Amino acid sequence: MRKVFVSLCSILIGSSVFAQNIKNDSSWVFEAGINAVDVYPVGKDSPQGAYFEEFFNATDHWNFGIPTVKVARYINEAVFLSVRATFNKISKWGELPGQSRAEVDRLNYLGLDAMLNKNLKNIFHSEKFEPFIGIGLGYTWIEEGPYNSNANGIDDLVGAGTLNGVLGVKYWISKNIGVNIETAYKHTFESYLTRHWQHSLGVIFKLEKCVCY
Repeated sequence: MRKVFVSLCSILIGSSVFAQNIKNDSSWVFEAGINAVDVYPVGKDSPQGAYFEEFFNATDHWNFGIPTVKVARYINEAVFLSVRATFNKISKWGELPGQSRAEVDRLNYLGLDAMLNKNLKNIFHSEKFEPFIGIGLGYTWIEEGPYNSNANGIDDLVGAGTLNGVLGVKYWISKNIGVNIETAYKHTFESYLTRHWQHSLGVIFKLEKCVCY
């Protein structure tokens, strides 16, 4: 796990250095908010369900948590890099036959993600709405429970790398203050750490015209 974590940190540092050396007027965007982790509609066997099954069933499947903290840097008007850290507690895992929910003890959830995002606001010809898509890498830890134990059962937190895709929209209330809503799918290839969805809602603040050399 340490090697993967070091590799992810290297990606984040490299992305930051890349952004710092862009000789254009750029913008930093800072975000703080809440997140909801959904481990149910991920295409796995019971107690989890098929892809997109009951996707909007927040009552039965969404695990709400605070905080989500994100920093983004615009490379230009169309592309921005982002780094996000999240914390949550997982108690809803899915459904079991004869039960409405499969619940577990409150399991700690930690996530660290780096994303490359494409701004789509020109498609909608709006200065206030800023839709975007993104792809990136991450590393997620979920405390061990009945559905996510690793082979040797030693670590309290089970971690694995993830391949992420994100879809979201920013709404700018003013030139520098807005709201961001996004949904990310986080895919892992390890059996002991489940694929999952992460939704987030945050307040964003833009710091403009940072000239870097």
